[in-house]
Amino acid sequence: MLRRRQRLAALGAMLLALAGCSKPSIEARPAMWRVSEGDTTIYLLGSIHLLPPNINWRTPLINRAIALSDTLVLESSPDESVDFQAVARGVNLKPARDRVSPGKRLILDTMIERAGIPRATLDGYKDWALATTLATGDAIAAGATTRDGVEEKLWSEFEAPGKTRLAFYHAKEQLDQLDTLPETDQRKMLENTLSGKENYGETLKAWTSGDIASLEKTAACTPLEGKLVGQPNDYWARWISARMKKPGIVLVAVGLGHMAGPYALPNLLAARGLKVERIE
Repeated sequence: MLRRRQRLAALGAMLLALAGCSKPSIEARPAMWRVSEGDTTIYLLGSIHLLPPNINWRTPLINRAIALSDTLVLESSPDESVDFQAVARGVNLKPARDRVSPGKRLILDTMIERAGIPRATLDGYKDWALATTLATGDAIAAGATTRDGVEEKLWSEFEAPGKTRLAFYHAKEQLDQLDTLPETDQRKMLENTLSGKENYGETLKAWTSGDIASLEKTAACTPLEGKLVGQPNDYWARWISARMKKPGIVLVAVGLGHMAGPYALPNLLAARGLKVERIE
């Protein structure tokens, strides 16, 4: 009886251990560039906002950039909170199904179910808010969170003494940029989300492998792309150019999509005569 109990106890312990096992760790090599001139160096890291917890993206070069940099710059501060619902909700909107092409209504239904948000709530969202919410469905299904994303991890690390944390925008400003888009552009955002071009799994695959070329294939030189990617990149390029006139080492981490396509940030900086080299 004792041996049987011991065997059962051992089996129970093994099952508990297996239940507690996380997914195998995935080694990532995110794309990173170095902009250097004299005693100034700025690292550009293509980040991803939501990540599953099993992604190991801290390569030796990225660790070195973090250790050497005295300043971190993100798109917005992870510490800032914003009332998304207040900005996202519209007035007298048609149901979401009536706002998309008939051929994409089944895709819309699937994405709403995946997002896990009541349809009644999403029916009250403006097109841009509906698009961005649905686009995160795949990420949420994959167990990705902002807590495990690159920005929150870096922001926490740069809280250390001697480090400075900056943001290009306030979180509310980023939402306002989307909220002030013309209705036609917002509808294009929604249709594009339903087209499957912005697939989290493919984006994650490109990010983990540093595959900018695959992103280049889907990036388009369109007015909408110019507003959502080109305008921020132009602002960031001007900021980085001005910062190059002061000594120091800075790590700039922005979404990977800003590093590819016709408005790619590294290309804008090179066009300004700066020395830009990809190092990762």
